[in-house]
Amino acid sequence: MRSAGGGVSSKMLSAFNCRLLSTVTPGRQRLVSRPPPAVAALWSDDRLTSEVLKPSKSSSKRKAEHLRSLARELVKLGPRQLQAVSPVLETDAELLEAISTAKGITPTNQGRKRQEGYIGKLLMSLSSEQQEEIDRQLNGMRKKSDRT
Repeated sequence: MRSAGGGVSSKMLSAFNCRLLSTVTPGRQRLVSRPPPAVAALWSDDRLTSEVLKPSKSSSKRKAEHLRSLARELVKLGPRQLQAVSPVLETDAELLEAISTAKGITPTNQGRKRQEGYIGKLLMSLSSEQQEEIDRQLNGMRKKSDRT
């Protein structure tokens, strides 16, 4: 089951991958809810789960939508508020340029939505810690504006 180095053998991993994917209809595949019994004992092994399992499509879409909403909020910020968030954004000049470009586009224009999507894509390239910091700062600004 395990290779000499203590990891999962490639033969076992490929057998596990074959069992994980089962054909529902031609051209479509889905993940089986449980691993085969031989692999169940290894399920807690981080290397196995990180190699085999990936985030669901729904969770990826939720994350992308959240980043697009952050992009919308960043574009709506005034210059002073944007400077408050900019310590996190300073690491990426392309992101700051994209935000300033979006500010120049009329809000009802389809180009603005595309630009916000692009900003969301750039936010996705940031580390999760930087994304969380931006989210925390924007939440703090929202709470301050709700109080006044």
